[in-house]
Amino acid sequence: MSSGQRSVAFQTVLANLLNTPAEAGHRKKLARAIGKNEATISHYLRGRIKPSFEVLLAIAEYFNVSLDYLVFGERPATPDQDDQAGMRAHIRRAVVEASDLRGRQLDMVARISRRLQTHIDVAARELVENRDTLGPVGFVTDAEAIGMEACITRMRIMTALFQSDTNDGEPGAFFEVVAENLRMGRPYQYLLYGERAQWLPQVAEFRELIQDSEVPMELAQENLQFRWLPEELVTSVCILDLDMQLLERREPILLERHRDNISPEGVWAYLSIERADAQGGVAIEPLYRESTLRQFTRDWRIAKPL
Repeated sequence: MSSGQRSVAFQTVLANLLNTPAEAGHRKKLARAIGKNEATISHYLRGRIKPSFEVLLAIAEYFNVSLDYLVFGERPATPDQDDQAGMRAHIRRAVVEASDLRGRQLDMVARISRRLQTHIDVAARELVENRDTLGPVGFVTDAEAIGMEACITRMRIMTALFQSDTNDGEPGAFFEVVAENLRMGRPYQYLLYGERAQWLPQVAEFRELIQDSEVPMELAQENLQFRWLPEELVTSVCILDLDMQLLERREPILLERHRDNISPEGVWAYLSIERADAQGGVAIEPLYRESTLRQFTRDWRIAKPL
């Protein structure tokens, strides 16, 4: 990004914009608005990654600032003092117009919301009543797994791969829900199988991504655990201790779909497919769930911390 004779101040300006009272704590909103994740925003702030021109435009539009200000920190010239009366008139007119537009927008949003809620209720009932629309019995898509994981009290993972949470130093498909759960104080236990030398850099990258996603250090240290076994694992396994009330409130369709494979204590497990040409997994039936829990408990006890 060439700046000619002007000094680039993008990192400072972005940090200042994010730290204004209106935007404090809303890094996630900015990430969603520009189609990135929170870790990428952190990289922008630290200068590790430079945004593309399209991303700069999106950020400027989000904050309603000019590109000159976003990149160089240069604000437009202020109006002449003798034009203050005219400026006040413009401001009053703009306020009146904005108020009128805001009222119409709120009315439109309310009407749209009522119609959407009606359609959502109808669709939800149809999905619950017609199981043929939900795909193969026992199959778990990534979207379903993420929805279930957002309703846990604890997560236990046995894996020989790491691409779902982090992949080549970048956040994986499940990274955001992991980071959010850690912020909520929900513990994760990763039981890693294979060569120790393979896991050390991946765990370090994962911890760095978690730190960049603004999970408080004390929560990460307390709730993010890794242990390692020099053994082979046929397939990855995810064991979820579910908050059943939260699941029923947030994901009633998922609860209905997978209820038969959830234990009375709220434990649900699935075999995770971690391949470049496939995604999702298969729910573990009650007959095999207890043996899966026993294997995790046994292996966790003899595994070594990383």
